[in-house]
Amino acid sequence: MTTTLDMPVVEGVDHTFVELSDGRMHVAAIGSGEPVLLLSGFAQTWWEWRTLMPALAANGYRAIAVDLRGEGWSDLPFDAITRTRRAQDIIALLDVLELNSVRLVSHDMGAISAIQLTLEHPERFSAQVILAVPPPQMRFSLDLVPGMRHLWHQEVLAIPGLGPALLREGHLPRHLFTQFSSPAFDPAAVATYVLLLRDAELSKAAAPLCRRMVLPELVRIVRGAYREQRFARPVLFVFGAADIGFPPHVARRLFEDTAAIGADARLALIDHAGHYVVDEAPDSTATQVLEFFAET
Repeated sequence: MTTTLDMPVVEGVDHTFVELSDGRMHVAAIGSGEPVLLLSGFAQTWWEWRTLMPALAANGYRAIAVDLRGEGWSDLPFDAITRTRRAQDIIALLDVLELNSVRLVSHDMGAISAIQLTLEHPERFSAQVILAVPPPQMRFSLDLVPGMRHLWHQEVLAIPGLGPALLREGHLPRHLFTQFSSPAFDPAAVATYVLLLRDAELSKAAAPLCRRMVLPELVRIVRGAYREQRFARPVLFVFGAADIGFPPHVARRLFEDTAAIGADARLALIDHAGHYVVDEAPDSTATQVLEFFAET
């Protein structure tokens, strides 16, 4: 599957397709130097990183953003989507590109893959930044309940037929990109994301993405599957201070015991941003990423 929409243009970004075992993965890249792999959130595609990529390139990194299975301009069967298959895709991509080790930035659904990869293959990832997703070692508590009521859409999108139909209709995509964001989210960017979610091909992948990745991951976290695991490499978790799912007091509580997360686990909060931190506060997000990478 691949979208038929025109590829957005970001100055200086080159586009290639890498052959995997069952199709092609779209790769967008800019800059030269130490590689930084970027994994986007649900339905946002490589374009989510349109501001961070030039910032990384200007600071001596090669920014590599990919469209994972089920998203964007990659031509990979979405009926094969699983948490494990997506992780295998990424390792295969690194092998084809001959990248033994990279830095990593992920957001939302991309963080599911990032967490799995960095726990299972720490030798391939020297440091990572995770945007708007809590540490998987977290324990559920009552202060998480208010934010959970906003997640009803995940169960709805997981329903075959219904989820894609609601996305193509248009109101649900707009809700997803306005309910969880601050007023700083550029309306033109929202319109682009809504257009992507309404795409006939991309909307079909919504149900398997939610049913086979998001919902099972929530179950794993609730059951404590990660509580004995630790990140071996430095990790920075970044939340928008206006994130309705993880407001500052909740985010800070999750980091009261950083040793339970990893050897070097950090938290940063960005003002005037909600769930879509890199879209809502691009300069502040770039600053956090670059400063963290400079220290690690």
